[in-house]
Amino acid sequence: MTFANFAMPATTVNGYLWSVMKQIEPTLQKKYGQQIPFFPISDAHSGAESWNSKPYVIYDRMLRMTNSSFYPTKKEHLVYAVKGKAEPTMEWGMAIQYILDRMDDAAQDINQWNRNQETPEKIYFHHLRVFQKDSSESRDFSVRPYYITEFIVEIEYHFTESIESYL
Repeated sequence: MTFANFAMPATTVNGYLWSVMKQIEPTLQKKYGQQIPFFPISDAHSGAESWNSKPYVIYDRMLRMTNSSFYPTKKEHLVYAVKGKAEPTMEWGMAIQYILDRMDDAAQDINQWNRNQETPEKIYFHHLRVFQKDSSESRDFSVRPYYITEFIVEIEYHFTESIESYL
């Protein structure tokens, strides 16, 4: 048993989001193949690929306090930085909003998508909301000369397996 066996809400949300984006925009499958262009924490994890003119997402997570006294319920924020040329960055930002900013409906869709996976994550989503972190796009010349739009995706969930099952 390793830490990698723990359910990670971010990877489940990312997998669902990417699968819906590919359904809406079928050309993404051809452009990206099997690669999911969502990378944790920084550009350094996006690999040696130049990404040319293709947009991609850097994400991080922050655990948040819940308003519920029911301790198994967790709340966290996924911070997404969409990077790419101006127009695709705006389009991907709108896609994130349309797909994930649907509270209970988005959670139900993610739960259904997760159940249909070969190895479902042991997690149950309650709701999701999306907020834009900054008021406008910015340019980042430090790593790649791309535009950046940042979003916060608030997710509430609980794990469906306890720590005892890992011990």
